[in-house]
Parts: sequence; C-alpha cells; structure tokens
Amino acid sequence: MSSRGLSLTLKIFLGTALLVVVIVGVTLAVTARVATQAADESVNRVLTSGREAVSTQLAARSSAMQRAAEIFVINPLFRSGIESRELTDVLDQANVAATMLGASWVQIVDAEGVRMAKSDEPGAPADTLASSPLIGAALEGGSVVAFGVTGDSILIQITAVPIEGAGAGRIVGALMAAMYVDSAFAESVKRQAATDVDVVFSFLDRDDAPLVSASTLGRAPEVLAALGAFHAMAGDSASDVSVEAEIGSTHYVGLGDVLRSAGGTPLGGFLMLRNRDAEFATFARLQRTILLSGGIGIFVAALLSLLLARQMTRPLGRLMDATKRAADGDYDAKFPTTSRDEIGTLADAFRALLADLREKQQLVEFLSSTDQARTVQMPAMTTTAEQRAVQIGLVPGTKFAGRYEVKEILGEGGMGTVFRAFDAELREVIAIKTLKKDFLFQDATALDRFKEEIRLARRISHRNVVRTHDLGEHSGIYFITMEFVEGKSLKELIRSRGRLPLHIALSVGKQLARALEVAHEQGIIHRDIKPANIVVEADGVLKVMDFGIARLATRKPESGVTQAGMIVGTPEYMAPEQLTGGDVDQRVDIYAAGCVLYECLTGKPPLSGDTPYQVIARLLEEVPQPLRRVNPDVPPALDALVSRMLAKDPAQRPQTALLLHDRLAEIG
Repeated sequence: MSSRGLSLTLKIFLGTALLVVVIVGVTLAVTARVATQAADESVNRVLTSGREAVSTQLAARSSAMQRAAEIFVINPLFRSGIESRELTDVLDQANVAATMLGASWVQIVDAEGVRMAKSDEPGAPADTLASSPLIGAALEGGSVVAFGVTGDSILIQITAVPIEGAGAGRIVGALMAAMYVDSAFAESVKRQAATDVDVVFSFLDRDDAPLVSASTLGRAPEVLAALGAFHAMAGDSASDVSVEAEIGSTHYVGLGDVLRSAGGTPLGGFLMLRNRDAEFATFARLQRTILLSGGIGIFVAALLSLLLARQMTRPLGRLMDATKRAADGDYDAKFPTTSRDEIGTLADAFRALLADLREKQQLVEFLSSTDQARTVQMPAMTTTAEQRAVQIGLVPGTKFAGRYEVKEILGEGGMGTVFRAFDAELREVIAIKTLKKDFLFQDATALDRFKEEIRLARRISHRNVVRTHDLGEHSGIYFITMEFVEGKSLKELIRSRGRLPLHIALSVGKQLARALEVAHEQGIIHRDIKPANIVVEADGVLKVMDFGIARLATRKPESGVTQAGMIVGTPEYMAPEQLTGGDVDQRVDIYAAGCVLYECLTGKPPLSGDTPYQVIARLLEEVPQPLRRVNPDVPPALDALVSRMLAKDPAQRPQTALLLHDRLAEIG
C-alpha cells in the first residue's frame, strides 16, 4: 500500500510560505546590494572630503606659522640681538617667538647654520645644522615648510625662514619653528571633520616601517597593520589608495595621503578611517523590519492556507466520499456547494454525472422489469428478409466479402437488410447493412446517398450514437459495417409497456439530445429520428441508429443528391417543413425528438392516421393534444417544452440540441 503524500493544507502552506520567503529573500538581496553600493559611495565620499579637509588644515597650519615667522624675524630688535650674538638674548627671543607663533618649539641658527638657541631646550648644544635641507634653504634666503620627526616618535610640521641683517641681502641666520602633530591635534582634526571618521598620523622609521605618531583610534596592532597596508600600496603617491581593516570588531575603510620631508621624500602620512558598519545602520534597521514583516507574512500565510485548505478540502472531501459511494453503486450522495470557483464547477459536473448515473440506473431497473426482447439495428426480422438474404447469399454460416462470418439476420429496413456477423480481421462482432438492389435500380441517386451516409456517419463518435465503421462492395452488393448493439428498441419498449415513467422519459430525452448535439456539431441532420431507430442497452445507455438519410446541413440545394420534392423520413415524426420539401436544418431533428418524447409519455405519436397522406394532412393542419391532457403526471414545464418542440414554425422550437438538453436537465 503506497504511503500518502503531503496533505493539501500543508502543500498550500508550504507554497505560500515559500513564496513569502522568496519575496523576502529577493527583497533583502536587492536591498543589500543597493545598500552596499550606497554605503561604499558614502564612505568614499566622506573619506575623500575628510582627506581634503585634513590636507587643507595642515597646509593652513604651516602657512600661518610661516607668515608669523616671517613677520617676527623682521623686527629690528630681534635682528640686532642675533647680530650681537648674545646667547641669553637669543634664547629669550626663541621663547618669545615660540609664544607668538604658537609653535611647540623654536630654534635659531647663525649664518653658518650653528644652533644658537632652542626654546624647549636651553642647554641645547651648538650643533651645526647647515646640512639640513630645511636650514640650508632658509640660509640661502628662502622660506620653507615641511614635515619632520623629533625625538624619534613625534611627527612635526616645520617652517624655516631667513633672518636678514642690516645690509640688504645679508643673511645673518635662520629661525626654525615646529608644531607637534600629536593626539590633541588628531582629535581636533576629527572634530573639525564633522563626520564620523577617525584619523591616524604616521611616520616612517629608519627601516621605512610605519609607526603611529598620533591617532584617534589608539595604537593597537590592527591600526599598525592598516598603516602598513596603506604605505605599502601608497609608495610615493596615495591619491587613489584605499585600505580596509578590522579594528576590534569594527570594519573600517581608509583613505589617506603621504607627508614629505623638506627634501621631498616620503616621511610619513595620515590615514582617514570610516566605520563602514555605521553606514549600514539604516540598512540593518530596514533588514530587521523586512525580516519581521516576512515572519508576520509567513504566519499570515499559515492562517490563510488553513482557511483556504478548509474551504477547499471540505467540498473535496465530500466529492471523494460521493465518488466512493458511486463506485459502490450509490448515486444519491448530496454535497451542496455554493462556491463559484473551479471546485464549484467540479461539484456541478459531478452532480450532473451522478444524475446521469441515477437515470441510467433507473433505466436499467426499468428494463430489467420487462421482457428482454433483443433489439438490433433494424425492425424485427420477417420472412421476406430471410428470402432476400438467401438471394444475396448472406445466410447464417456463410463468409461474406472474405472476412465477415454471417451469424444471423437481424431485420430489414427501408434501404436494405441488417445482419449480425463476426469480423475475422478485427476479431469482433459487428452489424452489416446492405443496400436493396431494387432500391438502387429505382433511384439513380441511392448509391450516392449511401456513400454520403457512410462518409457523414463516420464523423460521429459518441456513446449515444451507433458507430459506423466502413463502406464496402462485394459481388455487386454495397454494404456498410457498424457497431453491433444488444438491447431493446424504444419502439418495442413503448409497445410492451405503454407510456413510460416520467424519469425514464426524461433520461431518454436527455440522451437523445446528446446524440443530436454531437451530430449537429458535425453539420449532420439525422432526418429520421423515431423510436424504432433508438436502442436502449441493458446498461441504460441509449443509442441512435441509422444515419442513412443524413445530409450536411450546409449543403446547397443545387448540389444535393436527394431529388427535389423527395420526402425522406417517417411521416409521423417529420416536421412540417420536411414534409413540404422545403429547406430543412437541425430543427427538424428537434421536432422529431419532441415526437419521441410525446410518444414516451403517452404511448402514441402526437398525430397519426390510417394512411401516410392522412398523417401528412393532420401534421400540416392540426395541433397535438397537450401532454397534460393525455398524461396528467407530466409537469407543466415539460408540457410547455414538448409543445415548443412540436411547433410548426421552426423559430419557436429550441434552436439547438444543447439548449434542449439543458431545458430537460432543469426539469429533472
């Protein structure tokens, strides 16, 4: 026994939940991509702006210190003190200059570059500094700004200006002022940047390894690693160099610049670092909101799936129960459904199927209560039929046309004789219908009509129509082969039982309407619908026989093979326009179906007579008695419908067999 799969409820939930998850996932992926691009652009924009601000601030600091130094050294008192070479006075002037310039320290050298005084180191030795590019340039008369390192650990901004003597163009010394680039300055830079950035100033040791001079992030190894990566990539220029680093648990992106000595060689640099995670704060909040919404969506999907599943599975469960009961032969299941969706359509179709099965069951029960006279494709066999069979050589026990083993003579109709035979090639029982030779001689168009019969009849494949197989000719005898039907003709059923019960007549009417519907869809008119051409099988299936006089409904009169004025059919069941030889269409079959229903409910045709001419006259001039006057059990709706079907004006009849079926289904 195979295990059951997932329940419909779970399938709906999983499908809905999967849809929500996919939507949330795609939304997060798209949002993350957009947020990443936006964050990277924002970080790059902030860092670029910050780098420009720091560079501008450093340049302004150096320029201000240079201008102040140039103003200070032109003071006559200062120059005279330098020329007098009084060291005490020179030291005092260095201290005053440091205060006025806002420098961290100031040192003064003479014309030979020998240190005379240093403000932060009163006992500084008189070293010769002429080899310094900065001092050398100042002694040559130029003002210079640059970066340097003091005490092997502090990055400084330096300016050196010449000190001119009393004579024009005479240089008597130089003043060098320095400002520390320390942590206080770094904090000041960070505050003035007005953005969430950090700054690290570095200098290179003797091995060109970067060391931290000042930092707003401390001196952790990760900071040194970021500096190392920056200087390794920067080389002599860092205009487009950016680095990424994990400092602590925070991801930073850095952008910086190189700082140079007076000789123009890289001496250090600064690195602006932006917390990249901070740029994602808004996205993180949005991500949490999306995830929360997704969770709520999945929860709502679960509730909706349960509600939808209950709404769907309840009627489906009733349909399943009805199906099981129908399989056991119980066709009375009830399952009210008010929905207008596919389930409602399925329920309506199943209700119609059960109604059809109930009708067939009732028809089977009705047939089982009667004598089972066997019926075949033609009226009962006569002595004349036997004689004709002997004449054409189709007697039981013979083999016809090399493949058909004749079993028995079934009967004789207007066009020929019908036999039951066994098809040796197809290995099945069939019926053979032959064409009378005298009919062929009397009517030159009979053969053409016979050929058209088979060509048209083969188009129809439906359970309510006797299936036509093939057309053949053997020894001058034309014949058709068709499905063999075991059952009772409707004519014999009415003859033996009289009027039929209402539900049996309605079942006959609906199945007859189905047979006409499929024929009319092919453009075929039967033209001879009557109880003798209708067989009811033992399983309750009705079959319409003998499409032998059918023609295409769209055939033009001048192209037809039926002679003008020729009446084809049985008068008691023929519409007035058919009797008068006028143009006919599918509504003649609707009229004939009305005659069949009338006979089923009353036991006799609507109008009859002793001779065909009398029948024709009555049909053209008289109106049948209303059904309810003959059979009071007939409901008014059915009485009105049959009256419309028997209207002499075709426009007043139901216009299609499908419409007729639907009207009968509404009645019962």
